[in-house]
Amino acid sequence: MAGVSPGSPAAEAGLRRGDIMVELDGKPIVTTTAVQRLMVEDPIDRQIEITVWRNGALVDVFARPRELAA
Repeated sequence: MAGVSPGSPAAEAGLRRGDIMVELDGKPIVTTTAVQRLMVEDPIDRQIEITVWRNGALVDVFARPRELAA
């Protein structure tokens, strides 16, 4: 992650700058386009599991996507 916006679902889930996303709901992440596609396909407000590589270890966090404010 290049950065995490304060108050965002990513920040609320505990994602940090420098985390490397490797799985989304158990599905391997190959490209950022794949992440965007998976996030769009999931219903809003459903909890998703994100596995990240952080400081030499895999860490699972849980996020709840929500619609962006207009």
